[in-house]
Amino acid sequence: MICPVCEERRNAGQNAAQWPILQAWAKQKQWPINGTLCWLTDEEWKDILTAAFEGETAPRISPGLEGGMVMLGRRTSRFGKKRFSEWLDWLNAASHHAGIKIPAPKGIINESIAREINCFS
Repeated sequence: MICPVCEERRNAGQNAAQWPILQAWAKQKQWPINGTLCWLTDEEWKDILTAAFEGETAPRISPGLEGGMVMLGRRTSRFGKKRFSEWLDWLNAASHHAGIKIPAPKGIINESIAREINCFS
C-alpha cells in the first residue's frame, strides 16, 4: 500500500480571513477594465491579486467564447495551509502598500492594538 504525504488543505478560518481584505479592495480601489476605471467585485480582485501573488508568471490566457480574454487556472482553493498563509501575508502587505484600509480582524477589541498592526479602518 502506498500512502502519499500531502500538505493539509487550508481551513475555513484561513478562507474566511481573505474575504474582508478582498472586499476592502472592492470598496476602495478602481481598476482599468477595457481602458475605463471601474469598481470590481471582491472575486475579481481575488483573480487579479492571486495572479500578482504568483508572480504573474506563465499565465494561461484564453479567448472568451464571444470575445475578450479569460485567465485560467488561478485558484487559492488548491493552496495548502502553508501556501495559503503565505497568500494571506502577501495580501495584507499588498493592501498596506496600495493604501487599502482593511477591517480589524475579528477578536481584536482594543482599537490601539488594531492601529498598531495597521489594520483598523
